Amino acid sequence: MTSDNASQIHPFILSWNMRNNSENKSTQFFDFPSITGACLGEYPIDGWIKYFLEIPKNGKKSDITGRFNNTRSVEDNNVKWNHRRIINLPIYSNIENYDLNQLGYVIEHWDKIGIPDDIPCLAVAIKCSGFYSEYREAQYVIVLTVLNDGVARITSLDWFEGPLDDCVTPEWYMKNNPLMNLNDAIEKMQPQYKNMSWDNPYFSICTIPKCLGFNLKGKKSKAQYPQWDFEWKYANYCDFQSDLELILANIQNIFIKVQQEDEVNA
Repeated sequence: MTSDNASQIHPFILSWNMRNNSENKSTQFFDFPSITGACLGEYPIDGWIKYFLEIPKNGKKSDITGRFNNTRSVEDNNVKWNHRRIINLPIYSNIENYDLNQLGYVIEHWDKIGIPDDIPCLAVAIKCSGFYSEYREAQYVIVLTVLNDGVARITSLDWFEGPLDDCVTPEWYMKNNPLMNLNDAIEKMQPQYKNMSWDNPYFSICTIPKCLGFNLKGKKSKAQYPQWDFEWKYANYCDFQSDLELILANIQNIFIKVQQEDEVNA
């Protein structure tokens, strides 16, 4: 490791160790590029409760309370989550100006930073929203998470507005795919949402870290979801698909270079 490269990775080592050595292990904030902690992953979905990135037992989880419009159903609609089965997401800070090479270098030295191998280094979420019937909203969300060794996982959430206009009684279905290599995961990620029959559909992309989306052409806005800093929105499917292909190609290129560096240093 050259001195320049070492200086690039040291802030991440410092921030992660300061976070873990603090008594309360709370997330800390620094004015330099850092990973300040990890948090329970959530789907970037518009809803009145949180939907966690849980790896459900047997690969599936659902709730159909929304089919039954009565007060008791609303009261009983308390989803139980198993925190031990929820994917943790890294909290990056001050790397919005990082390019793909710099981000790749951080991923290449993930183990030197001290971050557990089961915390993904990258995540991409895509979403289609629209009205599936009589102005009832629906949302399809797919999340790709990638570990530092290139192993990937795809989780998805299909959410449908129930009989109440206030979204109190949604019906939803969660699905998890087994771990797979990155190339297979990228192939499964596209194409998605083609020929949707919903009224007024729009599409969006969120990324962790946010620098992954630096060259996307969608309408960028501050995301309403705590872990996802920005959301890129698209009214046109072709524009959305083009940007999705771009970001997946960028991820693929990052790991090709990481693998090449590993082979050189082996």
